[in-house]
Amino acid sequence: MAKDGKHVIHAGGVFPNPLLNREGAAAAATAPGTIGFFDAAKFTASVAGAESAILYVANMDYLRCMGVDDAIAAGENVVAIQPLPGLFLNVRAAAGTYKKGQPVAVANGRITAVAADAAVFAYVEEDKPVTAVAGDLIRVVFK
Repeated sequence: MAKDGKHVIHAGGVFPNPLLNREGAAAAATAPGTIGFFDAAKFTASVAGAESAILYVANMDYLRCMGVDDAIAAGENVVAIQPLPGLFLNVRAAAGTYKKGQPVAVANGRITAVAADAAVFAYVEEDKPVTAVAGDLIRVVFK
């Protein structure tokens, strides 16, 4: 069970049915909720969110009965969700405190506070401030 009580990556919102997904092999072991892109059909964690590719969020591998705490092994298939406006996803976070409405950027496949030169990736959508340990899942919304 997820230590922070979260059990899914897709957390709701306005979305097409089915979600826009992309599949490919994991370039390295990948935790669900990791933010990355597909490079030569391999899912790779985003270093700073500035890659010239569409960013996706790795979903949990429910087809193999794996949950949010089970890493997808390198070379195994990753199904990743393309973020769309109005979509809520639980994503991995860097250590820190996050508050509702706070803009966040991407660093090493996780969200983090927006630095002066970073692009906003999403906005925190938690009911109360959350102090995250590195790798915790934080709910965000895309605008």
